[in-house]
Amino acid sequence: MHAPTLSTRCPLGARLLPTLFLGLFLAIVVATAWLETDSVGRSGDPSHPPSTQSPMRVGAAGVGAETATPNERQVVPDEEARAVPLASFEELVEQLVTLGMQVAEFAQQDEIDAAKAADREVRRVFGELMERFVDAGEHGLAMLACVQEDSVDPRDRGRCIVLKLVLETEFARRDAAAAAGSDRSRIDPLVQSLLDIMPQASSIADTGAQVLSNRPYLRLVHEPSVLLLVRLASAQKFSREHATKLLLTLWDNLQKNGERSSDELSRLALMLLVDSDPSQRTAACRQLLTDARYRDLVLSWLRERNDQTVANEIACLAAGELPPAEALQVLRELAPVLPRSPAAYVMLGFRAPELLADSYRELLASNTQPGWRSDLITGIGMTTSELGIEIAQLALDNDPSADVRIQAMFALTSKKREELGERALQHVLDDPRIAQDPLRLGAVVLALQNLEAGGHTNALDRVGQRLRGLPLAEGSRQTLEAILARSLPGGQTSVPAPLPR
Repeated sequence: MHAPTLSTRCPLGARLLPTLFLGLFLAIVVATAWLETDSVGRSGDPSHPPSTQSPMRVGAAGVGAETATPNERQVVPDEEARAVPLASFEELVEQLVTLGMQVAEFAQQDEIDAAKAADREVRRVFGELMERFVDAGEHGLAMLACVQEDSVDPRDRGRCIVLKLVLETEFARRDAAAAAGSDRSRIDPLVQSLLDIMPQASSIADTGAQVLSNRPYLRLVHEPSVLLLVRLASAQKFSREHATKLLLTLWDNLQKNGERSSDELSRLALMLLVDSDPSQRTAACRQLLTDARYRDLVLSWLRERNDQTVANEIACLAAGELPPAEALQVLRELAPVLPRSPAAYVMLGFRAPELLADSYRELLASNTQPGWRSDLITGIGMTTSELGIEIAQLALDNDPSADVRIQAMFALTSKKREELGERALQHVLDDPRIAQDPLRLGAVVLALQNLEAGGHTNALDRVGQRLRGLPLAEGSRQTLEAILARSLPGGQTSVPAPLPR
């Protein structure tokens, strides 16, 4: 335990605290599962006996204090301070967990002033922890390693959130110190220790991946450990998603830090391209895609292999990282391997909606590539822009492909605007290719749920009447009746349904 002294204060930590505490506040408020399970944990688990204070308030003296103003440090005589031992690292973490649960509870109950007071106390306790413990990272890893696999204890979830913030702050301050003095002896071993414990439990792996992915901490010295995680993922003993992210982060850092040149990484990627492990293949493809000299080679290789798993990951990586025009070309060339890749198109749609709109207009004018037109409508139609609505309406009214029209219907009903959504549904039902096809009608029934989510009862009534008279498959009819039963009194439309044709 380290007593608080001037030598242990960390200016970087102080600069980071407002952002980190806001993140803690939001993360804990979002984790509403705490509220649902905490009452069980506190009343049914003997390790967490019921609180004797109801409700517990937060004051300057710490958790449970009732009198002091929040953030106000009480002056204690020296002799009394010497008699009261300072809280240990573990005790401070437990205080933060309890405070986080209070923030969530107060926010859930709309007790805003109490939530703000608890948040201020979170800031104070976290600041004390980071000031006093120059080895906060080692303490945090020791606690993290003790988290049980698949624990449902709400306090374990809270510990992971707190320890993640501790590690993020500690890595940032050690990385800044290393950059200033070119001495990585404090940060590299800590990164290594985190990599070592990540396979122990999924919660530890999640925390480690969040702390290390897309961050500058992984270096050449960590390459064997990252490749070990990749091999564990190949044996289904570690998350392949995490392994891929860590390997990609490592390669990015090696290039940025000059530990390996772009040419060296490309040569390594060419060797790994034929590796049996999907994570290494994904990393190799992504590295080669960023180098224009090898892009055609890797795209040709993906098409020949017809590896949909890697192709889908590469499509998403390209959509998020390459210049939009280049990313769109990659998606087009991967289309034969991935007949549909909505996630990549949605990602690119948010980045470059005008690009997708222009591409759709060109293909509509030539009436070519209906599958790609559908993907483009998915990408731009799911954005929140008026351009997305404009292009979706253009497709709904003018595209000769029934499937593209159905995709436009999904885009328009997702806007939660009653008139817009109902018009789209009625319009596709005017197309006999859709109205007489049970499979396509099933898609219309699914889109009807968007009207239900928006609470558009009158539109549900009118469209529901019409759908009841069409040749739905049995499963789609059951889904329709369930929607109407939830949304209309007695599940009855205002006009009796006609007989199915």
